[in-house]
Amino acid sequence: MVKGRLKNLLERDPGSFDRASRRNAQRYVKDEAQRIDNIRSADQMSGVGNPIDKQTRAFLDTCNKEILNGVEVPYMKVWDVVSGFFKPEPSEITDFLRMRTEKDHAFSAPDFFGYATDPAIREHALEKLVDLPEGIIHNYSVTGGVRDIVFQEEGGEPVVLSGLALVRMGELLYWQTAGGIVTDVSAVTAERRATLSGEEARIRSVNPSAPEWVIQDALNPTAATLSGDTGVWRAGALGLFNLRTLKHEIRMTTREWEKSQAVFSDQFEQKLADRYDTDESARAVVDRAIAQIEKDHLFFEIAETVFALPAYFSARVQFVRDLPARTALGDPNGGVARKHALKAPLDMRVLNRNVATLDFESRGETSHTYAPPRFRVEVDGFWRRLPIGAEGKDADGRPTQGKTWVQSHARWKDKPERSGVIHVKTPIGAAIERGRKLAGKDSAFRISVT
Repeated sequence: MVKGRLKNLLERDPGSFDRASRRNAQRYVKDEAQRIDNIRSADQMSGVGNPIDKQTRAFLDTCNKEILNGVEVPYMKVWDVVSGFFKPEPSEITDFLRMRTEKDHAFSAPDFFGYATDPAIREHALEKLVDLPEGIIHNYSVTGGVRDIVFQEEGGEPVVLSGLALVRMGELLYWQTAGGIVTDVSAVTAERRATLSGEEARIRSVNPSAPEWVIQDALNPTAATLSGDTGVWRAGALGLFNLRTLKHEIRMTTREWEKSQAVFSDQFEQKLADRYDTDESARAVVDRAIAQIEKDHLFFEIAETVFALPAYFSARVQFVRDLPARTALGDPNGGVARKHALKAPLDMRVLNRNVATLDFESRGETSHTYAPPRFRVEVDGFWRRLPIGAEGKDADGRPTQGKTWVQSHARWKDKPERSGVIHVKTPIGAAIERGRKLAGKDSAFRISVT
């Protein structure tokens, strides 16, 4: 097909087609649609299969579905962060998105969190982030069980980390974590369904044309579990971090349901600022999101700590082993999707990946107390999204793609910084701590290894 011919055909008045031109247009559209499907299938099947790269691909799939359905800015709640992990792919039907190049890593959580307190690691953490090759996704996944390290604040819910993904674009670091909350997941499902049962009339009234199966899905959500552990409710955090100012510019947390995703973002205040004082529903959305972001501060403190992973791998580079991992694309039993994916461009046919692995077994008891980095939150402005490919300006007036910086002030963001410490313990230390709790001497804030 000659470049541009399909686009020209699509822009013509359908009534001007003769029979041959109509057949050609139909064939060209079918061929281009198949090319898009091949590329999308290859992206979905080319990952290692760990929770963090599966999470990124789920975002990609949702964004592409909306783009192909004519949505100008896809998945609006999370686009300003997840967009950093994707690159535009031109098409004569409509441009869509592909995964950026990935580098995969795996690490022992007990060893890393024991080592992350080392001043040498902390000292070089930021410079290693700045040195990350631009536009390449760095995936870091926990080896072993996700409960080898459990983070918990006194009175709060236990949280586990499964992985971290980073991509640097200029001075901006796009990041996301995968993990979840250790809880009775079936009880979470039951509680949510009970709450929604009292809202059935409202849900039906605001969705008068929705099919019955859609209404039933909305009324009967199921909490999604973290891969490999049915006792963990899947949840994560995302953000945009400025490596020059050392401030968070966007922060989000998520809770996952089988067919939907709850997103809590500190962007909601700016986006709904003009309605906050006059619209009760807008005010409720903002207040609920901000309250959840504040409640979820542990997710961000964990993320700030694992920002040191590139420095950790650099410091222990002599112990890194490249271990092969077969992708779904490399599985001969991949089915029809694999058949289509293998027709994608050659560079996308990733059958195997090398995973740079640091897997030290924890030996004996270690105990560390440390204050996480706790970087500040940007309060002087926010990013406003632009259409894909449109050019804006950053806070210093330099050109940026797809977003522009808006001067503003978020009244809730400039709260006093937290000053607590985190305690990291091995199972022996955790047992001692439980004994202290029974004796009424439990520490106020801890991260436990169980």
